[in-house]
Amino acid sequence: MIKCGYGVFLLVGFIAVTGCEQPSSVPTHAKVTSEDVRHDAGKAVDTAAEFSQQTKDEFQQKLEARLKELDVELAVLREKGRDLKDEAKVKWDQKLVELETKRDTARAKLAEVSESSAEAWKDLQKGAQAAWNDMDKAFNEASREF
Repeated sequence: MIKCGYGVFLLVGFIAVTGCEQPSSVPTHAKVTSEDVRHDAGKAVDTAAEFSQQTKDEFQQKLEARLKELDVELAVLREKGRDLKDEAKVKWDQKLVELETKRDTARAKLAEVSESSAEAWKDLQKGAQAAWNDMDKAFNEASREF
């Protein structure tokens, strides 16, 4: 029995020495330096600028496509109003001038967005979006009205 107790004692000792070692609570990686912070901050700025540029480009493409659609819609509306007479013709022509003005305003906003930097375009985005929303609303109303 003594031999068995000695074997158990050795086994428990071996497990205690090899298997129960607590991991260190101090991380083993290198300390973060100010250079690391500058590098990571610069990378974040670059990523944000790239995202802003992509967003600007997508916005531009969407609005350019919509302008082409509106030019077609204007041509259709002009054709519809061609045979109108008297007061209806005057009202129709006034509405077309209003739509063309809104389209031209939206086109000017698009030009501002195109010429802006990726950083500055965010400020222009709200105004450009408002001009486009106003124009879309006017075209939708005109389509329903006529």
